[in-house]
Amino acid sequence: MQDETLIKQALEGNQQAIRIIIERYKHHVFKVTYSVLRDQQLAEDITQETFIKMMDALPSYQQKGFKTWLSRIAMNKAIDHKRKQSRKPEDLSDFSDKELKQDDGTSAEDLVISQERTERIRRSIDALPDNYKEVVEAFYINGRSYHEIAQQQQISVKTVEVKLYRARKWMKHNWKEEDF
Repeated sequence: MQDETLIKQALEGNQQAIRIIIERYKHHVFKVTYSVLRDQQLAEDITQETFIKMMDALPSYQQKGFKTWLSRIAMNKAIDHKRKQSRKPEDLSDFSDKELKQDDGTSAEDLVISQERTERIRRSIDALPDNYKEVVEAFYINGRSYHEIAQQQQISVKTVEVKLYRARKWMKHNWKEEDF
């Protein structure tokens, strides 16, 4: 069966045509990916990814040499993977030990978003009136309890409550909610 006929059938949803295309070109695609990666396991993985990409891109195929078109997809997939591997690992020296030891299932993306949000809040806290800064930072940033803050600042727990109340009132009046 010709490639063009198989492609047409595959586009119509014929699973058998898709299997035939994959069987026909799997060794060729593997050779292309292996020539770039020089690792059998990686080449097998990228070969599978190539066929997935082929199915996504098949509607845009323009009937101009299927093997060449498929080889280009395989080559690009392999090169992209190799580039990802060769990128310098990120410098994690800016992170504290607490942040690096997230055993609670928090993703790295959530951690970064949280850090960015914390930085925005820290900048905003700097804009607070001086008599609220320490209490707000201790409570919201450092996670201290009212009692701990009172001991640290040598004030009563009630004073901590009042300062936080007034600070929240000030924040509601002066900060925009969408900033956070």
